Amino acid sequence: MSPLMGEALRRGQAPWLRPAKVEVFRDGVWRPSASALKALDKRISYPPTRWPEELDDRTNASGRLRLTFTDSFPGGGEGVLVLRVRVRRDVPVCAVHGPVTLLGHHAGQPLARGWHPALLPVGPLAVPFITELRLDVPVSRALLGRSSLALPGGFP
Repeated sequence: MSPLMGEALRRGQAPWLRPAKVEVFRDGVWRPSASALKALDKRISYPPTRWPEELDDRTNASGRLRLTFTDSFPGGGEGVLVLRVRVRRDVPVCAVHGPVTLLGHHAGQPLARGWHPALLPVGPLAVPFITELRLDVPVSRALLGRSSLALPGGFP
């Protein structure tokens, strides 16, 4: 059932898509990275999941990353990455997509250092969905969801 209802999710039932492949850009070449995939391929990190092996932010990735998602959402729409980012001084900014929106208990308050859940709009969804992520802060998960944010003027 829905995590909003307070019920535990079963494995494989997360409401977001997990990356199928993560590549890092080094020496002018994109290279597949098993360690970056492991770092970003974690489900939501808050109860009611209670999956202790996926709550660990010590495995993370940073820099120039290319993420590939092979699953899809019926009907397409606009994509958003659900991230967990480490805040140092300022709100992190992706060099490709812009600033992330911090979520959680401290959103909208004076910036607290440490790990925070965040959203990053990434544009129209396609199959496969491939996007680049360039953050200068560590990221410990990157899940793809469909945005339901309402835009000014009544557009979905």
